[in-house]
Amino acid sequence: MSYGKAHLEERLKRALAEAIQSLEDPRLFLLTVEAVRLSPDGRVLSVYVEAFQEEEKALKALAQAEGRLMAALARRVRMRHLPRLEFLPWRP
Repeated sequence: MSYGKAHLEERLKRALAEAIQSLEDPRLFLLTVEAVRLSPDGRVLSVYVEAFQEEEKALKALAQAEGRLMAALARRVRMRHLPRLEFLPWRP
């Protein structure tokens, strides 16, 4: 992985974590963004999250808030094309 891609993934991870914290959804309480992986073509951002309570409900809440999270990403990270978000449970 190149430095540029790793740096971009870290910026996206931080921006997403801040955006998720700003959502006032009780299903997202104690949710952590563990890792993000940008697809080779840059069209999909896989976001690995760990929820300490009711993981399925948290993933569903994130999917429903995808539009707001995309808007927050667009404000925080400058990219020509924003990737589609894909939320997955964290399995180390």
